[in-house]
Amino acid sequence: MSAELARDHVDISTGFNGETIALFATTDEDNADIIISIKGPESTVAVRRKGRVLGAWMNKDTVEFRRVPAYYDIASTFAPDEVFAKEQRIGFGNLDFYAENESDPETVAVFKEALIRKMQEKGFVPEEAKKVKRIDAHFFKTTFVLPPDIPTGLYTVDTYIVRGDKLLGHESRELQVGQVGFNANIYLTAQEHSFFYGLFTVFVALISGWSAFTFLRRD
Repeated sequence: MSAELARDHVDISTGFNGETIALFATTDEDNADIIISIKGPESTVAVRRKGRVLGAWMNKDTVEFRRVPAYYDIASTFAPDEVFAKEQRIGFGNLDFYAENESDPETVAVFKEALIRKMQEKGFVPEEAKKVKRIDAHFFKTTFVLPPDIPTGLYTVDTYIVRGDKLLGHESRELQVGQVGFNANIYLTAQEHSFFYGLFTVFVALISGWSAFTFLRRD
């Protein structure tokens, strides 16, 4: 099998309004199906549940999940078997992110469901798999529409060739999503010189406030 992205990078600049990424795959296998997933960079995500504390609504419980992809999407020509999907870690719920500070399975399940729901609301996790177009018996195509606020970083695009519950082939490709131009300069400055960047933003805010006050006082 062979799988290739139409482009291996997404450049985020001023006015970025999302991007469509196409992937093409071929296989020599007859009567085969295909699954394609795209997974963003991993990080630790805290999920909080509010509760009443002394009559006020506050964050009462927190569960931290490790290795959570910033973005995930999936497309396929069929609905894979649940056991097969878990074995191959296909589908956001089957990925190997885990709770760091909670061991009770029921509690973890509740917070994991809240995490998935929150990411779906942001458009970072699909509610259902997209369709892969079968151009002919051995040639496939699919597209992923990346949202305007997609997180930056290195993405992994995995392609699986499947027949029934048997994996026939697997290939991975990388997709770089990053800031370019003026946005990139600001982002790098904030990351590499966070202290001075913070002082600069406070300085700009003070100057802006002073200028506005002076202008209004003249009127």
